[in-house]
Amino acid sequence: MGTIIYGASDDLIEISGDMKGEQCDDHAFLFLSDGSILEVKYGKENLAVWEIRLVEKGALFMTIEPCFDEEASPYSDVASFAEGIKWVYAADSIGKVE
Repeated sequence: MGTIIYGASDDLIEISGDMKGEQCDDHAFLFLSDGSILEVKYGKENLAVWEIRLVEKGALFMTIEPCFDEEASPYSDVASFAEGIKWVYAADSIGKVE
């Protein structure tokens, strides 16, 4: 089945497929079990559209389908992953431990 990640409303990040859940936030970094890291934020290029940016590519990452249409459903970029994602964690920022 795989996993997809996209934004909804103006403060909800949706995760569906193998993993199901949501994160109530308009900007978050998502860390996935395959090693992928995504930055997800509301407001793309002065549009009311969710933007998803790949920070780190993991083994199960497939694509990010871009969106530039405020009337689209969902009005969000959509990140897709192959089957096998076991967990997703959200954080406000990426820090470096020294």
